[in-house]
Amino acid sequence: MSGDSKIGPVGGVGRTGPLRRIAGENVAAMRTPAQLQPAQENLPTAKLTRLANSLADQAPPVDVARVAALRTAIANGSYGVHPAIIASAMLDFHGRGAE
Repeated sequence: MSGDSKIGPVGGVGRTGPLRRIAGENVAAMRTPAQLQPAQENLPTAKLTRLANSLADQAPPVDVARVAALRTAIANGSYGVHPAIIASAMLDFHGRGAE
């Protein structure tokens, strides 16, 4: 394999200069994980996780009046079940199968 002098025979990148020594540098100037935290708050994953947690903590939306009307109709015996309408709605929801 031929090519640039920086690329080795197996496609690796060769070192172009000496390694930098860290021991002599100011270690206090390095950022700690606590200092990196605000940058992580801007990640979409963190925002979505917070949104999911807040939605999970909320009660599901319930139409209380509709539930009361259905309970009354069931208790009175006036709630009618229409199998043909239910079957049609199920087929509509699932794309009417392979017609």
